[in-house]
Amino acid sequence: MSRRATIRHAAIRHLLCAAIVALHAGLLPAKASANSYPTETTADYVIGCMAANGQTQDALRRCSCSIDAIASAVPFEIYERADTVLRMRQVGGEAAGMFREVAQLREMVDQLREAQVEADFRCF
Repeated sequence: MSRRATIRHAAIRHLLCAAIVALHAGLLPAKASANSYPTETTADYVIGCMAANGQTQDALRRCSCSIDAIASAVPFEIYERADTVLRMRQVGGEAAGMFREVAQLREMVDQLREAQVEADFRCF
């Protein structure tokens, strides 16, 4: 990675962290939501989303929009459980099969995936 790209990535990470701190401190307006996600979860989602969609200011805006859209559709408890199920599905072996076969777990994952599709339409 070139020095210029490294500096740009560091600047974007700095801006993201500053925005999250400012939002958390009440310095920026926030949407009131009954489904507010913890700052760590929001930041983790945005950083992963930006890694997949480019380390640009536009990606930061779109990824932030995406997690906000998901949060408006899926309560945090469901998001957290569905995310855990998705991670467990990646584990090999027979035990991971349970996370694919149980209907309630499939429904939670489907709810999250529907919210992600809607977020993609709104934000990307």
